[in-house]
Amino acid sequence: MLKKFLAILSLIFIFGCAVTSPYKVSNEDAQRALASEVGNIIDVVPVTIKGKKSEVGAIAGGLIGGIAAEGIGSGSGKEIAVIAGTVAGGVVGYYSTVKLGEHNGFQYSIKIDGEEKPIVVIQGVDKGNKAFLIGDRVSVVYGAQVRVLPSNN
Repeated sequence: MLKKFLAILSLIFIFGCAVTSPYKVSNEDAQRALASEVGNIIDVVPVTIKGKKSEVGAIAGGLIGGIAAEGIGSGSGKEIAVIAGTVAGGVVGYYSTVKLGEHNGFQYSIKIDGEEKPIVVIQGVDKGNKAFLIGDRVSVVYGAQVRVLPSNN
């Protein structure tokens, strides 16, 4: 029972990590008219996108740490072990999503048609999709998150 509980908490913790794929659309953007612009890629810089700190991860880590520490000691020593395990697990859970959620992305400088100054968008990539190259024609879609997508325009 304890192993199943820890496994479920671990899965919640892992799936709490964010992804910045341009092909995963927020439900806030679905079935809405969104503003967009077209332009050309003028610069591409590879970047590492860090994950976010997670309160859910802290809760899951605290629960896992507290449960794991229950088998340590007896009496007040056991209570101290559970408290220490809970606190340590919470801290590890809160910050580990930064590393677990880390992924590759690109910083794109885009010259928008008719605009004087370029814009810069940082976004992650899907495994099956390649990065844009300098000169590529793209659409910049403004919604809950800004996305850069290929354009045939």
